[in-house]
Order: sequence, then structure tokens, then C-alpha cells
Amino acid sequence: MAAAAIITTIWGQLVTRLYLYPEKFTLRSTLANPLRRIHLAYLLYLLPGMSVVTLSWAQPSSIDSSPNREALYIFGGYFRSVAYSPLMLILAATLIIAFTIFPLLVLSRLRAQLKDREIRDSLRIIASSFALIATLLLIGNALSNFGYSVLGSVHFISLILLIVAVQAFKKPTFLKAFLGVLPSLEAYASPMKSDQVVLVYKDEESRFHALSRFVNEGVSKEGLVLYFYNGDETDVREELSRLGVNVKLHMTKGNLRLISLGNLYQSKALIDEEAAISTCGRIVEESRTLRRNRLSILIEYGDIVKRPYQKFVSHLADPRWTSPDHYVKVLMTFAKHAFEGQGQLDLLKSKVPVLDLTESGNFFSRTVGFSHDEIAGKKILFEFDPLLDYERVLRSIIVEAASNLERIVLFTRRESPVYSIVGEEPGIRLFILTSRVSYPRPEGESRFLLPAYDSSQILDSLLKTIEAYSNSSLTIIFDSVSHFILTLGTERAHSFVRQALELTVSNKITAVFLINSGAHDKKTVSMFESLFDLELALESGARVPEIRRGVAPQAY
Repeated sequence: MAAAAIITTIWGQLVTRLYLYPEKFTLRSTLANPLRRIHLAYLLYLLPGMSVVTLSWAQPSSIDSSPNREALYIFGGYFRSVAYSPLMLILAATLIIAFTIFPLLVLSRLRAQLKDREIRDSLRIIASSFALIATLLLIGNALSNFGYSVLGSVHFISLILLIVAVQAFKKPTFLKAFLGVLPSLEAYASPMKSDQVVLVYKDEESRFHALSRFVNEGVSKEGLVLYFYNGDETDVREELSRLGVNVKLHMTKGNLRLISLGNLYQSKALIDEEAAISTCGRIVEESRTLRRNRLSILIEYGDIVKRPYQKFVSHLADPRWTSPDHYVKVLMTFAKHAFEGQGQLDLLKSKVPVLDLTESGNFFSRTVGFSHDEIAGKKILFEFDPLLDYERVLRSIIVEAASNLERIVLFTRRESPVYSIVGEEPGIRLFILTSRVSYPRPEGESRFLLPAYDSSQILDSLLKTIEAYSNSSLTIIFDSVSHFILTLGTERAHSFVRQALELTVSNKITAVFLINSGAHDKKTVSMFESLFDLELALESGARVPEIRRGVAPQAY
């Protein structure tokens, strides 16, 4: 009885913690506010367990363990057994029913709050598994009390169901997405500044989405792209064309060349690494002779990994792939299952910048029930409460953008919490709004100071940035609309936001504007909401931000 009560208590505490996360949950906090719905439900859930333990100690006769008490074991015949008094039987049944109903209701309620399909499916499996376990235990114990024992079979089936529940927890991205654990920004922002990047993709869709952006950016402004494909050239042409690359035009103009991977290594077996390096060296010289502004080399390895692995990684990280003057950009792509050995991917990451799309390609969009394609290109108003963890949501937007090879542009202030989490990250084009300058002034390679009160200069910097990355996909973040309302006034701030949105009208540009909704009246917030495609709201008590469709801007 004590063991049953302890297991029930721990399981109930676990599901309650999951329900309340990221809010802390303790017995002290529950007793301090017992009338809160989830707290009251948990306290009522504990009553049957406390009752069976108390009764078993206070009234030993409630459990009959006399030598003449026997039960028929289905696969073994008659053996000594235990029976309960009517009151103990009722309490034990109540304990098992509570063990079934409480977690099922809590996890079902939690599942209803989440939009990520993988998390919802995992919670459904976990809740159903424990509900079945509890039901089997109830039936098994009831039969045992009447002289028939199937507890051995019940325990065996319960073990199988526990394995099923554990497998639901073990899905690679389940706990990270469920708990809101974000990978380091550095892991995704840094490669954007690197001349050489290895990209690991999970499926063909994510692969070509990233490659199309790399190709589009490479062919812009008299650039040359060499695409060493691994597979069928026709498939490559069709996928790139579907995702917005004018393959026929760029190949005719000589901006894009599709070459079989075997021509780079002289063999599909990858037998000559030096031949590949030498081939790329000759291509660099040719590109400079043709006065190309830049050279982008895309090498598709797919699932090809040569042994010995350490030598192959050293080949991938060879500095001769690139040039000291940053003239050459190299992107090497691998399928996820290419790195099946223990520690292989970690070794690769220690040698060369790696973008791993298997975990972060839809890190933000999946939590709000969308795909990245549905979010990309939208104009989003993010309504936040500064007392909530809104920076985590913003970080997830940036991680998703970087992992999809999108350029990231941030307008913020040094005193803003947003600056503290992304202000020092490489690969982000940062505009710092300050009253200390009266004209734009560079502060580093990708950092600029802008006058905080001059909206025309801010808009001009935005326009020049868009023109500089004209063939690239961008995610632009303005932190925040509230700052502009307080410094410029509501009408001027509204005009500024409207003009900024007009500049970002391209479907290659995702624009996110932050607004502290609690700092303004509903009429003011509503004025700005009407300008955006989507409104994202992080409300108190909500596990994930809620996203709702808005009214498309009339200026469009």
C-alpha cells in the first residue's frame, strides 16, 4: 500500500510539473494557494493514497494475509494470496482510479494547449499508456480479491506499455521542444559569417529550401555558383525551380553551373581528396579571371562519408577550400543518417561550422502550429509582456531563421533585454538605436549606430540593407514599436511602421515588430495590429505564444 501511494504521488507530481512548466511547482506552493484549480485537483488526487496507507497501519485486519487464503493463478494453479476488507478494497480502487483519471485529464488539458504535432502525439501516447496500465491494475487487483490472480500477466503488459511511453519521451526533439530548450544562438548565427559551412538536413524538403537560398544569394550581383550534385540533375533543376531559382536563366548567363559530384573527386567513391581541392583552386582562378564578384561552391555529399572518418573530416575542414580575402563561400551538405557512428557529428562540429537542420529548422513555427514556409515572408506583430519570458520566443525565431540560411537584421537599443541575448552574436546585422549620434555610424563589421529619434535615417538604413541582400531571404526584427510610440508619438510611430512594412513587402522578408501591449491602451494596439499579417501574443499563464491571423495592410 505504501509503495502504491508513493508511485501515485510521484506520477501525479510529474504530470502537474509538466502542466505548470515553466512555473515552479512545490508542495509548499500548493498548500499556500490550495484553491487554485490545478492545486486543488492535485491535493484531492493525494487523498486516496494517504487513506490506504493510514488504514493499512491503523487497522491491520483490513488486509487479510492468513495462510488459508488462496487464489487461482491462471498459469500456475492455487497459491497463497492476499485479500482486502470492503473498505480497503474501495480505497484501493479509488487510488487506482485517481491514478488513471488525474494524469489523463491533466495531460489531455496540457495537450490541448500545445500546437506542436510531435508533442501532442507524444503526450497522447504517454497519457494513454498510463491510463491502460492503471485500468489493468484495477482489474487485476479486483480479480485477485475474488480468488483469481492475473497480476503476473498484468505486470508484464504494464512493462510493455511503460516501454511504449518511454519511447514517446525519447523522440529526439520532444523534450527540447516541450520544455522550450533552445540551442545556442552561436551555433546558428556563427556559420552565417563563415566562409565554409557544413549543413546537415533531415529530409529533401529542408535540404532544397536551404540550398535554393544559398544559390539565389550566390548568383546575385555577378556572382558564380558551382553546384556539385549527388544524384539526378533533372531532380535538382526541378526542385530549385520550384523554390524560386530561375535555373534556365542563370545557367544561360553563366551564373550557375550544375556538375556531377564524381567530376569533382574523379570518382563517386571519393578516392582523391587532393583532386577535389585542386579542382576548386582552378575554378577560383577562372572565376577571378572572368571578374566575378564572388564564387559560391555547393557540394552535395548526401549519405557519402569516407573512412577513415577522422581523415575525411580533416579533408572537409581543409582551409584551402576558401580564400583569405573571403572571395569563396563553400556549403557542404550531408543527410542526417550519414553520421550514424557515435561522436561523428561532434567531431565534425569541432573542426568546421555546422548548421544542423534536424533540430531547429522549424523550432519556432512548430510551437505555434505552423510550418516555416507558412511563417516565412509574413509581417508579424509580437505582443509581449516584459515580465514574461518573451526573449526565449525571440531567440527561437532567430535560431529558426539562421538554420534556414536567412540573414538576420535587428534594430534594438543597448538597454533592451533583446540586446543582451543577441547583441554580441556574430552573423547578425545589428542596428543600435541611440541618442548619442545624429547620423549613422559603423561600430564594427555588422554593427551600426543609428539616431533613435530620426525615423527617416532608420528607414534609409533599412532600405539599404534590403538592397544589399536583395537576393537573400531576410528576417528583420524591430525592438520595439513601443519605443517609437513613446519617442515619436502614436501617429508618427504608426506612419513609421507602415513605411517600414512597405519596404519589406517582398515574400523573402519576414518582419517581426515587438510591442509591449500592456504599455498602451487597446485602441493604440489595435491601430498597429491592422498593419500586420499575423499577431503573436505571449500571455501570462500560456505555455506557448498564441498566433492569430490579422488583417492584411491596405497599403499592399
